Amino acid sequence: MEVNDIMDIKEKAKLFAIRAHMGQVRKSEPDKPMIMHPIGVGQLLEILGYDDNVVAAGYLHDVVEDTKYTIEDIEKEFGNDIASLVMGASEPDKSLSWEERKKHTIEETKKLPLRNKLVICADKINNLEDLFLKFEKSGIRDFSAFKRGEEQQTWYYTSIYESLIAGEDKDLPIFVRLKDILDKVFYKKEDSFLRNIIFADNQDYYAKLRRLHAMKIELQRLKSLCSLPKPFVIEFSGTPRTGKTTTINNLYDFFKKGGFKVEFIEEFTTSRYYKEKFRKNYDQMNLGDGNIAIMNEVYKQLQASLESDAEIILIDRSINDRQIWNYRRYVRGDMAEEQYFNAREKYKAISKELIDFLLITYADPMVSLKRDYISSLALEKRRFLNQENIEEYNNCLIALKGLFSESVDSMFFLDTSKIELKDVSIEAAFQILPIMRKSYIKAFEQKYSLTKR
Repeated sequence: MEVNDIMDIKEKAKLFAIRAHMGQVRKSEPDKPMIMHPIGVGQLLEILGYDDNVVAAGYLHDVVEDTKYTIEDIEKEFGNDIASLVMGASEPDKSLSWEERKKHTIEETKKLPLRNKLVICADKINNLEDLFLKFEKSGIRDFSAFKRGEEQQTWYYTSIYESLIAGEDKDLPIFVRLKDILDKVFYKKEDSFLRNIIFADNQDYYAKLRRLHAMKIELQRLKSLCSLPKPFVIEFSGTPRTGKTTTINNLYDFFKKGGFKVEFIEEFTTSRYYKEKFRKNYDQMNLGDGNIAIMNEVYKQLQASLESDAEIILIDRSINDRQIWNYRRYVRGDMAEEQYFNAREKYKAISKELIDFLLITYADPMVSLKRDYISSLALEKRRFLNQENIEEYNNCLIALKGLFSESVDSMFFLDTSKIELKDVSIEAAFQILPIMRKSYIKAFEQKYSLTKR
């Protein structure tokens, strides 16, 4: 579609900006397309209820500074009002020194009408919020991507804030938001209740949670720019007493509290449907046919969930876990070779298509048994959870690693023998979130047909 064919001025501006910034990347995060920033600025202005021309200028605010297009091009395509808004957010001749350009911007911003200031303010908010998340994720205050260091950046952003509120109501939501992120980035504002009271005796754990929180906030920001083509599916498998169930519950809360639509699919063989209905037919099958039947039910469950409005699906023992059970049956001689390998190839393809991340937790058999006795308070002999069964399961995991590497794009095998179970969720989240981040960036690039960099 040609830009001039679009009647909505905001969409026209967005498309123009996308084409103008094609191939450019964020300086501080080069795996992100540059256009994410202008789109974020435009969306912020729209969410806050500002007029269409202000929103359009948000999309276009970096075009004159960073692309081949001039302010005359903007005026020709979008008119004088939008051009003046873009011009107000653009710096003068870049041949001037950094200090000269920033001083000029600080002084000129004071004189601008409110609508011009809104565009500048939204730009600063988006940049600082991205910078803050980068600091939080790494735990390092790194200004190396900028032409000047922390001291000069603090001076500039503080001064530009003062210029923006000059003669205006500083309690406008957009100004309040800028002040809040300014204080976090440059004056290290944080929740003292969490640091000094809740986590007073566990600062290392608090630091990890801060990193994870920042990674989650980044996903929220990416989600606001685009949706994934399907829900992000995480399959969990592993031996008992290795932290699997706790991790599922913790990640469910983690994402739910972050505003994601999360669906949980329970393990099929412990479900009410399996016990009350399916098992009657299953008991009449041989073990090989029964396992295939269970696998088909697991597949149908997942397919049904993919048609919901969920954004994240957590599934306890899905396709790949059933591959483990099939392999166990095959090794024991309870499943014919042809049946096993046909099922293996079929469900490998299904997993590759539908499951985004596979997490498998395991532990030394004696560690798992000790944990079970300690946690359950019962000293009776275990019927199924015994050293032999756990060793068999662990051996199957080792044997099937190659299959899993072909069945999912991303997986994580976590040996929990020497870590506390409360830390399993932390380790799992640190593995999963970067993969989700990549998925959102890829979806964004596909949505706007961006060229590969």
